[in-house]
Amino acid sequence: MDSNRSNKPGRFDIDMSPFRDLMGQMDAFFNESFKQMNSVFNMRPFWVDVNEYDSEVIVTAELPGYKRDEIELEIIGQQLRIAAQADGSQEDKSGRNRSQSFQRTERTIALPFPIPKEETNASFHDGLLKVTIPKKNSERKYLEIDE
Repeated sequence: MDSNRSNKPGRFDIDMSPFRDLMGQMDAFFNESFKQMNSVFNMRPFWVDVNEYDSEVIVTAELPGYKRDEIELEIIGQQLRIAAQADGSQEDKSGRNRSQSFQRTERTIALPFPIPKEETNASFHDGLLKVTIPKKNSERKYLEIDE
């Protein structure tokens, strides 16, 4: 054995592909399990997309199945909170059994500048919420890096 070589394995001495395959299978298992849990517990999570442009930030949230009056928007300094709440009740044909449900889900988006309340606009069409937040003259300053 070469005396210059240490007892520790080198970076490429071990085939890591079985470990990577196992980790990929575990990730897929948990991802699929949690997707199914949403339907089992009748949870309706929503996706949020944030796009930043030169003059504005556009926050888009997919809220299928919700009505406009079930959605609440709140501005708290540099944060936008989107909450959706659904109430429902069902009664069988005989009128003997009645079930009620209540579900609330929310997301909070933090921005690097205070959100101007008066200039921020929101619209909701076909299950898609769009919030347009203008960038006022934020106090961002880019610094030059000296050599």
